[in-house]
Amino acid sequence: MSKQDSVIVAGGGIGGLAAALALVRRGFSVEVLEQAAEIGEIGAGIQLGPNAFHAFDALGVGEAARRRSVFTDEMVMHDALDESLVARVPTGEAFRQRFGNPYAVIHRADVHLSLLEGAQATGRVRFLTSTRVEKVEQDADGVTVYDQHGKAHRGVALIAADGVRSVVRQQLVGDPPRVSGHVVYRAVVDRKDFPEDLQWNAASIWVGPNYHLVHYPLRGGEQYNVVVTFHSRNAEEWGVTEGSREEVVSYYTDTCPRARRLIDLPKSWKRWATADREPIGQWSFGRITLLGDAAHPCCNIWRKARAWRWRMR
Repeated sequence: MSKQDSVIVAGGGIGGLAAALALVRRGFSVEVLEQAAEIGEIGAGIQLGPNAFHAFDALGVGEAARRRSVFTDEMVMHDALDESLVARVPTGEAFRQRFGNPYAVIHRADVHLSLLEGAQATGRVRFLTSTRVEKVEQDADGVTVYDQHGKAHRGVALIAADGVRSVVRQQLVGDPPRVSGHVVYRAVVDRKDFPEDLQWNAASIWVGPNYHLVHYPLRGGEQYNVVVTFHSRNAEEWGVTEGSREEVVSYYTDTCPRARRLIDLPKSWKRWATADREPIGQWSFGRITLLGDAAHPCCNIWRKARAWRWRMR
């Protein structure tokens, strides 16, 4: 395989851009196919362990990611009913020295921007927007991807980072996304509107029965990420919509007043009805590899934390 051959990446999100940068550093040129009209990222905050910064450094965007991150001093878990402290994990200077990098929080858009800038700077990543993958074929020499207009895109390999509703996975595996019943509300709140007694430099979670609340600082502490998650009492369909404060309130009637204040802060919410998939035994099929949510979508981490806490009661 010639190092000058092009690899196709389906999906211009965080996973797709990281894959593109990694491929460029191995000598390949890359064509990114993105179904949206613009390359961008939606959502709010994300937490990054030290290994994430090792990966950013390997991709050449470590300093940009650090500049846009908030390095936390600790991770804390509280009981959402009685406000008691469940666990505290220091992530300050001693943590950073031990692991060589920080535990940090950052806006998803800032992660994406750091990767996008890095990809654009290489001059070897071509972006095609408003391009939706419809079908893929492969042979001994490469992969052909057909978009919604019937146009063929040819490459030596395909990285399918096209999300939980991956067209590529559907063709190769044939399993449908599984709506989880978990609903996530996300918002970003300016510091001036955030309670001073909760302005901790920490990744914070309040855990209750079938729900949790998360908050932490973003963008130099000028904003705070607020996330509330619960298991819906209704049948759900995967998707993102505008949220309803009244719905959130109805799930948090037993929450302690201090944590409950988080619900009143956002001026608007985005509502994610989440989905995942059953695990599969392989992610690579000849010259095609699944990546990110196309390979291993999972929304069960919060559920494990909640189950652990309530077994302790």
